[in-house]
Amino acid sequence: MSRYPMYGVQDEQVPVWSRGGSVLESQGGHHPQGYNPYGYSPQMGGGHTTIIHSHTKPQSDADMYKVGIYGWRKRCLYGFILLLTIFVVLNIALTLWIMSVLDFSSEGMGALKMDEDGVRVTGRAQFDLPVHFSQLSTARDEALTIDSYRGVHLQSRNLSGDISSRFSLGQEGRTTAVCDKFEIFDKTNKLLFYADSNEVGLKLENLRILDEGGSVFEGAIQTSLLRPEADTPLRLESPTRGIVVDAAQDIEVLSSAGEINVNSLLDMNIVSKQGKIRLESSAIYMEGLARSNGRGINQYQVCVCHNGRLFMAEESADCRADRSICT
Repeated sequence: MSRYPMYGVQDEQVPVWSRGGSVLESQGGHHPQGYNPYGYSPQMGGGHTTIIHSHTKPQSDADMYKVGIYGWRKRCLYGFILLLTIFVVLNIALTLWIMSVLDFSSEGMGALKMDEDGVRVTGRAQFDLPVHFSQLSTARDEALTIDSYRGVHLQSRNLSGDISSRFSLGQEGRTTAVCDKFEIFDKTNKLLFYADSNEVGLKLENLRILDEGGSVFEGAIQTSLLRPEADTPLRLESPTRGIVVDAAQDIEVLSSAGEINVNSLLDMNIVSKQGKIRLESSAIYMEGLARSNGRGINQYQVCVCHNGRLFMAEESADCRADRSICT
């Protein structure tokens, strides 16, 4: 180690290292003949020699610059690190507290659970903004309740994005359904009721009207049978208009255990264009007829055949008829 000089220490006896491999004495010593202080010698065939000299004086501790943070800067840095650590700890503690209050877990948050099939809400849920979903269902042993203070509105759209049907439950107690055709089916997928812009249909075996005052129909009614409840009379009435009973074939008015009353303020006409009008009873009464006192012109007589057919005879003739009348 004595071959290498001490950097920054003046010692005339310390040798200086040269690239050529020789060791030269320091300044003040004996130099060989042809010594060149710049390291160039013609006899060496143009070789290059580098010599390192050190003349640096050693510095005192007061003159040396110390690298680092000292004094008030160091105290400010430690205070900032301490304050940052406090904020980080408070943030972590507040985050954990919020997660515990909201019941965060790997399955979801509180009553909101994330399943493979969708989102499951346990208990009651309140939505302040619109919610979009393709299916809404409950557990097998629970009922679905939809509650709203401003009404419930359900609507669907077609492929073009236009609203095709809408169902509304208004807060004023009004239910509205807007669609092209409204249909009601039973559990066997049998059509019970339908309504569109042209007609309203009921496909039922029995239509029961429970109103004591009856029902009011503004248009025509088409049915094959009209009957009341048991022990209840059937009454057809038109207070301000007429009643027309029309059928392509037969019209049968039957009372199995009661009376049939037909009342009219004005005229009552029973017309059969091609068939017969038959009254079958053991006793036929015509009450309220006008009676004559035997004065005036002779009038026609009303006679009855043996089969019950009525015919008219001359005023002075007997009630006799041939087969052409009574058959």
